[in-house]
Amino acid sequence: MQIQTGSKEKDLFLKLSRFCAYQERAVSEVRKKMFDLEINLEMQTRLLEALLEENFLNEKRFAISYTFGKFRNKAWGKNKIYRALLEKRVAKPDIEFALQQIDEEVYQEKIVQIIDKQNRLSSEKNILIKRKKIADFLQRKGFELPLVWEILQQELPK
Repeated sequence: MQIQTGSKEKDLFLKLSRFCAYQERAVSEVRKKMFDLEINLEMQTRLLEALLEENFLNEKRFAISYTFGKFRNKAWGKNKIYRALLEKRVAKPDIEFALQQIDEEVYQEKIVQIIDKQNRLSSEKNILIKRKKIADFLQRKGFELPLVWEILQQELPK
């Protein structure tokens, strides 16, 4: 992709390349940025091609970065991450690849950490109600319910 030097298109390419270099971006985020900058559709297509060609934009890399960021920093489970990436219009194969990068042992340890924390915070005396509340919390965080119940049985026995 050849962009003319000294043109408005070159200036926009530089602006968008800085936008993408600051942090990983989804194509949908870049499209929104171009819409906000009131760039016409023909130029948007050329700029997107250039950003992809120059590797400023890479959906698979974005999906991986987003997945690990939300898992580590917000303790989101795979279901919530999957839905959030779908909202950003990331392709399903890229989402699935990113989610497979999470080590299963680390994933289960995160569930155990959340269970321990919620158990300490809960004043509920009835173990069945406590388990249900913790399971609901973990499900809202995007963790898979069968896995959550399996770990809950081990961590909070009757």
